[in-house]
Amino acid sequence: MKNGSILIISNDNKVGEQISSKIKLLRECDVIKNVSYIEAISVLNSTQPSLILVYSSTSDTVGIIKEIRAIKALDKVPIIFVMDAFVEDLLMYAFDNGIDDFFFLNDADSIILMRIFLTLQKSILYKQIDIGNEILVSANIIDKQTGIYKKEQAPVALRNFFSKSMEENLENTVFMYLKPIPLDDKKPDMPHIAEIVKKVPRGNDIVAYGRGNGFYLILYNSGIGGAKSVSSRIKNLLTNECKIFAVAAEITASFEEMEPVLYQSLKDQISADKDFNYLYDLSFNEVAEVMDIRDENGQRLKDFKKDFMGNFEKIVAPVFYQVQSSNAEKFPNASIDFSINESESKFSIKQDEINSEVSITYPAYIKLLMDIKHFEGDKSPVVRRLTYDFEDFSSEKLESILKDVIQEFADRLNMKMMNASE
Repeated sequence: MKNGSILIISNDNKVGEQISSKIKLLRECDVIKNVSYIEAISVLNSTQPSLILVYSSTSDTVGIIKEIRAIKALDKVPIIFVMDAFVEDLLMYAFDNGIDDFFFLNDADSIILMRIFLTLQKSILYKQIDIGNEILVSANIIDKQTGIYKKEQAPVALRNFFSKSMEENLENTVFMYLKPIPLDDKKPDMPHIAEIVKKVPRGNDIVAYGRGNGFYLILYNSGIGGAKSVSSRIKNLLTNECKIFAVAAEITASFEEMEPVLYQSLKDQISADKDFNYLYDLSFNEVAEVMDIRDENGQRLKDFKKDFMGNFEKIVAPVFYQVQSSNAEKFPNASIDFSINESESKFSIKQDEINSEVSITYPAYIKLLMDIKHFEGDKSPVVRRLTYDFEDFSSEKLESILKDVIQEFADRLNMKMMNASE
């Protein structure tokens, strides 16, 4: 077999041929081979297909999946589980032991082909992620043994993931803090626990070592349902070794804001013996006011935000005021306003139905998102976004941007006046 080939493993030769007939339209160059359970491991020890399909009408299927995943050269080859009907416990057991997707034998050919295409595409993506992880291992950011972000590097890495999540408005992206508590007084086997924790989420989710022998997880497109499922599956896989406690919340603020709150919540849950909690509509500012919560470096959350806003205002406030003052005489009939607060800073100029504004937000307090918007009556607004690292931002840059925005406002205003006079 060669790269691009598909191996079908089945305990029923007729079913294997049936699956083969459903996927023969993939590509002419694909090689599709049917083997029995008895032949499978021998074939796989001497070759590496691009995709493996495993069918069985019994739970014996999981045994062969375990054997496949035990072959080091095949740990990244995607496996699709083929079922006669939906059996939740069997399906979850198969996922826990390494399958990537599933379909039903009586599904339409188009659905089966789509699931195969998507699985192969994800496989390519995961290989790219693996290459990136190898670079991070060499840079001492990811632990080579477990593939998990190291505790010392986790806050820096997660700040960027949090910022990206908010920058791209990714909904249902969840931050989870999970902690294993041993059932006895023995020291927990952290590498083994880490291996279990790492394999349960999806391939593009993020897992990092956290403080207090815990783990940080970022679960994309998850929501409370996905968070509960991940926590429950990890709990079930480690039920004989330790008790799992987890707290989760949708990413709506910076890592520095959310981590201490989840950490404190988890401490309270452990005291109350509550194994899972999902935090809704939590005001991190209010929590920070009543709790002395600190980040990984011991810096108080209120102080971190205060330092950022202090440095930010030193750049923005003088520029906003200067631009407002210098343009007041040029546009005597226009309303020119600005505001600065912890969530958003805005500069706007408006006359008649022409309105231009610059709004700045600061996800994770390390990036600046600048949205420039031009409104005119009932027309669709013209919007563009600029992104800056705080270190790259300056008063000169902001002044230049506002100058361009004012000029665009003037051009639109003049065009409206010309059209009105015709």
